[in-house]
Amino acid sequence: MKSIITFSLAACTAFVMAQNNQVVNSYNYLKNKEYDKAKAATDAAAVHESTKGSAKMWMYRGKVYQAIFEDKDEKVRNLDMEAEEKSLEAFINCLKLDAKENIYKDEVKGSIVISASAVNRKAGWYSQEKQIEKALKCYELVEQALPFDFDQGMKRNNITKEKLVYNRYEMYARANDIPKMQEYADKLIAMNYKEPKIYIYMSQIMLGAKDTVKALSYIEKGKAIFDDNMDLINSEINIYLAQGKSVELIDKLQAAIQANDNESLHAILANIYTKKNELDKAEQEYLKALEIKPDYEIANYNLGVVYFNKGNEWNKKAGDLPPKEAAKAKEYDAKAIEEWKKAVTYLEKSYEVSPDKATKQRLFQLLNKLGEPEKAAKYKQ
Repeated sequence: MKSIITFSLAACTAFVMAQNNQVVNSYNYLKNKEYDKAKAATDAAAVHESTKGSAKMWMYRGKVYQAIFEDKDEKVRNLDMEAEEKSLEAFINCLKLDAKENIYKDEVKGSIVISASAVNRKAGWYSQEKQIEKALKCYELVEQALPFDFDQGMKRNNITKEKLVYNRYEMYARANDIPKMQEYADKLIAMNYKEPKIYIYMSQIMLGAKDTVKALSYIEKGKAIFDDNMDLINSEINIYLAQGKSVELIDKLQAAIQANDNESLHAILANIYTKKNELDKAEQEYLKALEIKPDYEIANYNLGVVYFNKGNEWNKKAGDLPPKEAAKAKEYDAKAIEEWKKAVTYLEKSYEVSPDKATKQRLFQLLNKLGEPEKAAKYKQ
């Protein structure tokens, strides 16, 4: 009996040693770039009772799978299509098991950032492909890695708890899962997340569901944070205009101006008049805004657009006249040119502050209309 027990203990010890050897083997295979063998060794070690609790094993496993997903050879990468996820999971397990002794912290802290970034990118890809379960698994793994961001490498790569909530929101948006979108939008709003399009998009969804009250609620919450965001302001204006409540909106703004006269309120009021095609009133409000703040880019740009549209109106009137009204056509053409010249002045002021593509294109078109090709060449795309 004694010899049988001795034999059993020896066999068991040999088997445990064999499994420990798998850990060493995975490292040696990795050094030699024998990735298929390294993968087989670490897969065996990861499930065996004698080694699955080893921080060292998980560290090597993380490095094996990181090497696989980072390799430029497609054949290597195809060894495992979830190499990114397995690498990150391994590093997380390593650091959890090593939390007290911190033997492997310095060796793993850089690698975990690389794997977390890779998994985060992969989650975005899954999201675009509407593979929701796989994307969720990736986001959950990345979130588990956040406590191990020792040198803020993940944070520098814009991987934060708040950003992960936003990523999930965008994922559900792509999947058109409205209840989940609303759930995550509300989480982001509670976090005071700095992204105005959350409020705009949720407002549009509520409008589609014919819940105007909820739509306006999202706009109001957004404006409380982004009080001068023109997309939010325009969304609110459009809702009021669609409801035929432009008078109430104008009254609301005029009362606000009386209480706190500032350039933004004048610009908003001007924008409403523009939408109502009351261009003279819009012009006056933009001019008031620019009296307060001459370099106010939004007002300069929009006033330029007002003059551009007024010029187009005179140009159309001239074109609609019969041939016998040549004198009047000439008068209207002159008025169109006068308005377009004003438009150039304000669009150039806007472009000085914010040289964007749309303003550049409009200036190029206008200056050519005015017969100033040399000046227009400055704004050629």
